[in-house]
Amino acid sequence: MRKLFYMLPLAAIAWLSSCQEQPLTTFGDDHYIYFDKYYVDEKEPGKHTADSTFASFFFLSDDVDAVDAALMVHMAGRNLTKDETFKLRVVPEGTTATPDEYKLEDTYTFRARATEANATNRTDTILIKMYRRPRLKDLPKGVRLMVELVPEGGLLLGQTERTRAVVILTRDAIKPAWWNTEVKELLMGEYSPRKYKLFVMHIDPTASFNEEMLKDTPWKARQLVQKFKEWLGKHPDKAVEEDGTPITVNV
Repeated sequence: MRKLFYMLPLAAIAWLSSCQEQPLTTFGDDHYIYFDKYYVDEKEPGKHTADSTFASFFFLSDDVDAVDAALMVHMAGRNLTKDETFKLRVVPEGTTATPDEYKLEDTYTFRARATEANATNRTDTILIKMYRRPRLKDLPKGVRLMVELVPEGGLLLGQTERTRAVVILTRDAIKPAWWNTEVKELLMGEYSPRKYKLFVMHIDPTASFNEEMLKDTPWKARQLVQKFKEWLGKHPDKAVEEDGTPITVNV
């Protein structure tokens, strides 16, 4: 067994260390990059599940046609001595977005920066530009973009389950779990994306109205809805659904 261990290439030993995210005193000078989120469930040890990065126009005004999706990239290995570049490639079988709904840069940069001695990896963030197109309003679940890392120069691919990333672009927010029958009948009325957007933009910009507020301080929730009712009354031209139906609440 000892002989077999010493026959392993140094790169393989570094790879095993990076997968386990041990402190970065790895052998050799290899650098492995991988996304922060898993695009599929982790195989070993199997504790992490697949996750996506969401980008939405929900909190933006209707005349904004582009939004950035931020992807966090990790690197395992020794400190870089210079900036290294890598590329992203679209994975067609995991993508429903059309080419005019996103823009990938020719290259992305992982910056050479010092890291604390006990760090398990280094981190940088890249942005993918996502665009609003007319069909997005008819797609409640949005469009999906899957990309994979294409390392260059001194970079190598890291953990397999994190070599790809999924971006979901939506026009509206997903209906909050707290907007249940009780909230519908006693406070906010019927849910609609436009109603919720107006409520957040003009009354509750920090999105403090949530399950915790409803449970611990329901009077605050009622106050927010009353303020929203007043705002709706003062702005009848804006207080309408997309089909022109008046927006109302039940307080």
